Amino acid sequence: MKRITLLAAVVVMAGSLFTACGGSKGKQPQYTTTLNEAFTCGAYDGDILVVNLDATNNTEDYIDDYSVAYNVVATIDGKTLSTSYVSDENPYAIPSGTKIGPEETTTIQSAFELSGVDYSDDSELKLVVTSHTIKDYKQVSVMEETLKMGDVERKTSESEFDVTVDNVTVTDDGEGKNLVVIDYTFTNNSSEATSFSWAVDEKLFQDDVELKSGSLPWKHPMADEVDYMNSSTDVKSGASIQIRKVYELTSTSNVEIVLTDQQSFDKAEILNTEIQVDIPAATSSDEESEDVSEDGAESDDL
Repeated sequence: MKRITLLAAVVVMAGSLFTACGGSKGKQPQYTTTLNEAFTCGAYDGDILVVNLDATNNTEDYIDDYSVAYNVVATIDGKTLSTSYVSDENPYAIPSGTKIGPEETTTIQSAFELSGVDYSDDSELKLVVTSHTIKDYKQVSVMEETLKMGDVERKTSESEFDVTVDNVTVTDDGEGKNLVVIDYTFTNNSSEATSFSWAVDEKLFQDDVELKSGSLPWKHPMADEVDYMNSSTDVKSGASIQIRKVYELTSTSNVEIVLTDQQSFDKAEILNTEIQVDIPAATSSDEESEDVSEDGAESDDL
């Protein structure tokens, strides 16, 4: 009876020793993950897909969060997405460079480029996460999730600035170029003083082609230097200022004004509108000059 008891004790001790040396535990993955959240948002170079995972460290040592993030693969309709990053300005960014302690669970973040990727709401997003086992260092899958892109939330920001178009005038520069003069009111609703030129990215398009900046002759009645300089003048929170901008027209088509927030992580739209441009008819002096040139040509022929 004593011999049987002793043998059982040896077996128990051997089993404990085997586990401590990494027998069964050694076959476990270094970490496991569960999907916390997946969403899309804008970035400086286009849209990105962001994947947040809750990662649990199964080892007895600290592991870096990026060792988990780099082992995430995302595909849309079978096409593998290139990795990207979430900028610090993005309010949804999770700081990287942290370490996950033993048996600790931490939310980590991966990001992927969506620019140039064609997808629809029915497109299939597949997320696969792999890990190495603790002792054998064999690669194993620790998570596979499949989602429809239509179910993936899109997160956007709202601009802290407001711009209104107060007046639109079409004129010329005295040398045959037609100009459009636009008077804006810029309101700063952010917490810090800033200027129109620092806060707003302004683009004007005519026939889908971006217009070039123009300038009024110094004797032109609308050449208001104060309004010109206002675009770089800082205004405090809640204050407004008038801005005057000039662009060269290329046709009589409508002009599209697109203003975006340069301070937001996804370049939030401030204003997107179209304005009509009515090119003034030729003046009597222009008509007279044309008549003179025609008469001159006729006299030469004579």
